[in-house]
Amino acid sequence: MTKKYKYSLCIHGGAGVIEKENLSSSDKDLILKDLNASLEAGEKILAAGGSAIDAVCAAVVVLENSRHFNAGKGAVYSRNGKHLLEASIMDGSNLKAGALANCSRVKNPVNFARTLMERDDIIMISGDDADKLAAEHGHDLVDNSWFDTPFREEQWKQAKAMNTDETFLDHSNFKKGTVGAVAMDSQGNLAAATSTGGMTNKMEGRIGDSAIIGSGTYAQNKTCAVSCTGIGEFFMRATVASYVSNLMEFAGMSLEEAAEKAIHEHHGNLGGDGGLVAVDSEGNTIMSYNSAGMYRGYVNSSEKKLYVWDEEEKV
Repeated sequence: MTKKYKYSLCIHGGAGVIEKENLSSSDKDLILKDLNASLEAGEKILAAGGSAIDAVCAAVVVLENSRHFNAGKGAVYSRNGKHLLEASIMDGSNLKAGALANCSRVKNPVNFARTLMERDDIIMISGDDADKLAAEHGHDLVDNSWFDTPFREEQWKQAKAMNTDETFLDHSNFKKGTVGAVAMDSQGNLAAATSTGGMTNKMEGRIGDSAIIGSGTYAQNKTCAVSCTGIGEFFMRATVASYVSNLMEFAGMSLEEAAEKAIHEHHGNLGGDGGLVAVDSEGNTIMSYNSAGMYRGYVNSSEKKLYVWDEEEKV
């Protein structure tokens, strides 16, 4: 069967209560600029015949290096005032995967997740041991304070002032920012990657769906590639990422049908708030969410579009 598109790339920069009155035009422009740069980085690889794995890594690295998203440089603060990072990646051509959780010094966690994926003896690692192994593989390490930003510090202070023991908080400032990318390359291979700083004021040791293959990230060539964003506990309980694939493989659903059911029914009925981006083996993309908004965009061999809410945004 001839693919619909030569290549496709779809990204997200987090879902949540993104209220128009709380997002200044200048902040929105900066966010859209970084989303566009992410699409450009990934598309450059795909348009040249490069792999889906290379493309999702390149796209996510751009977002990890931006202070505007809850991943890498812009990661939120944990309960003890630290930044604890998570990431995962999966190759749809062979079902190999890599993941890490609660690392505190790896500058670009998605690249280290790829290193783990390329090993045969490990898929997931956490904590200080993740940082040590990343260093052994030559990944850039930074002091944890490198991830500090005034905006995330203020969020943390607000959360501390609320005097709650909850890991996730029902407040618009605390819910958005996880990043991810999915891609189909010219060979028809699929890949997905996700990266996050977790939830503001999360307890030490907590792990979210972004580090869990099948919950926050999943890819297999015969169905789709998926990257999720939202409150991780609900995505883990609903195993959202692999659920989309399962609905396509075993229930014969289209990508759109499977993604909508996964987010709005399976995950939504649990009380979950968030979204996902996904691509199928023909290069069709879907960006489903049940929150007020989701930073997202896609590019394929025919067009490119960016969104915050429902209407297309211009860069």
